[in-house]
Amino acid sequence: MVDAAYQRQLLQMDNWSLRGRLNIRSNNNSDTININWLQDSGTFEINLSGTLGLGAVRLSGDAGGVLVEKAGEEPFTAPSLEAIGTDILGYAFPASELLYWIRGLPAPGRNAEVNYNEAGLVATISQPDATGRRWELQYDRFEDIAGRILPGRIRLEQAPYRLTFLVSDWKLDAGDAG
Repeated sequence: MVDAAYQRQLLQMDNWSLRGRLNIRSNNNSDTININWLQDSGTFEINLSGTLGLGAVRLSGDAGGVLVEKAGEEPFTAPSLEAIGTDILGYAFPASELLYWIRGLPAPGRNAEVNYNEAGLVATISQPDATGRRWELQYDRFEDIAGRILPGRIRLEQAPYRLTFLVSDWKLDAGDAG
């Protein structure tokens, strides 16, 4: 049984941070990126580091745009996280959707197929991103963080990409924990 009140709580949770790793696989390639993400209402700061020449990258912004600061390069702005996905990760990454998916919610405004486990937690989401490409997500680890059950591992697939997002540390703002 899906708890609608719990889903509303997750949707209203807009001040949080997480640390984790994102493993990206495509065909015969694999890479892992370390992620530190701070979400403060409508603003964010995401610090990435990894291999494949990524180095250290700091992304900060809001719905109006993103400032990209990459070690050893001149900072630049982009209209959205999606606009820079190809430049940084090598392919169009569903960044806007990930803001919801990371909390175990379908992104609003697009049809989604959602299945829940026997505990009422999200098990799978099948949903298109902003470009219409359908992503298949599987959730199989959860953590209780200040009374909220949040995903610890998410597998995302959209051929030829397979991503595994491992969250090692969630932190909730005091205003979101109650």
